Amino acid sequence: MKKIILPLITLAIAFSGVVSVNAAVSREETLPYLSELIDFINENYIGEIDQQKLIEAAMSGIAKTLDDYSEYYTADEYAAITRSTAKTVYTVTFGFEMNRNGEFSIVEFPNGQKRDDDGFRYNDKINSVNGVSTKGLSLSEMRGLLISTTSAPLNINVTRSGKTLDIKARLIPVVTNTISYGGISTYINVKEENVDKEVGYIKIDTFGEGTADEFRSAVTALRRDKKTKLILDLRGNTGGYVDQAISICNLIVPSGTIITTRDKSGNTQTYKSNVTSVPFSKIVVLVDEMTASASEIIASALQDSGAGIIVGEHTFGKGVMQGVVEFGDMGTLKLTMYEYYSRNGRKIDGVGITPDVEIDEVMFVAETDKTNSKKLKDALVYLGYNTGSENDIVKSIGKFQISEGLTPTYKLNAETVARINLRLYENQKKSDDILMQGYLLCTR
Repeated sequence: MKKIILPLITLAIAFSGVVSVNAAVSREETLPYLSELIDFINENYIGEIDQQKLIEAAMSGIAKTLDDYSEYYTADEYAAITRSTAKTVYTVTFGFEMNRNGEFSIVEFPNGQKRDDDGFRYNDKINSVNGVSTKGLSLSEMRGLLISTTSAPLNINVTRSGKTLDIKARLIPVVTNTISYGGISTYINVKEENVDKEVGYIKIDTFGEGTADEFRSAVTALRRDKKTKLILDLRGNTGGYVDQAISICNLIVPSGTIITTRDKSGNTQTYKSNVTSVPFSKIVVLVDEMTASASEIIASALQDSGAGIIVGEHTFGKGVMQGVVEFGDMGTLKLTMYEYYSRNGRKIDGVGITPDVEIDEVMFVAETDKTNSKKLKDALVYLGYNTGSENDIVKSIGKFQISEGLTPTYKLNAETVARINLRLYENQKKSDDILMQGYLLCTR
């Protein structure tokens, strides 16, 4: 036993000495130690060694020590990321599932058919895709194998009735939408007859390839439908392609600076908008704690320019940008290379954006509120009543009282206030308060 322990202690002391030296040496002096470590592993490790995986692990470890955003990807991992952000991808026409043994089988064709024109049949077991074995893959990894950025057929090997077959699978295009939009009535809990028909809604889920084009089409459609006000929902959007966010700013942010970036050497680059006339008279931007990166570029540009009102929660605070460098067969490095600042020079990284209207309390009313008070009008709109004029507000109070089985006095009293606040509380538990506040701001 001592013969085993002694060498281990000796090696530990030797490597401890190397570590202390590394802390003070230059990069050129450090590299030989890395090479020496790999040589030592190759010469002494008793298990099998995959040199490619060894280098990939080293590169991944180096990237992870830098910050939360720098990352190393293998060639396959980066290809999967590229596919996930592409506007149009191509995939097979059949559906599949994984059984308890981790095997993948074809279980679905269009229109309920049991086979397709390529020669696949129901219950074919999928063994490999373009020579890559499906054994041990997860569902998401399997989906990745069956998605491509080109329409070139996939070579799929299947087992059927004990025989293996190679079949070429045709791929069909699938358009990936990153934006949803429409009239606000589709998204809020307000009676249709009382909805402000001039308010449009756009939700951006992520910034992928083609998001700016989608946004441009959404704006055109909303303007065609006579929407003059916009609610832009960036909640849960953690970012993506910065160039897409810059392009969107060039549609809705008034002329001037969008952001300024700065690299390690202090070099700066300013991105500007040339918009002289924004397409909406009012823009309300919805944000939350997951609104980050490219989303914060748009939110800060609209806030600093005065073109948008920010509503919701304090944003994440990712004010840095990554560059992507490919190392051939060795994979791709995503490296934090720039920090950006808002139009007014605000630092975003680690700070985030404070909303103009933070949502942290409900809109309860009091018996002392006047007929034209903001709280009462907001509460009535929230509950689906008309507040166009003071006379409308009085009528709405009476309608509410009748709907609740109360005596219609058309005035606020303790019983009416209590019932309004009860309905507000019940509705807010079921509804989207940030969206509702954004809508109320749009209607003022």
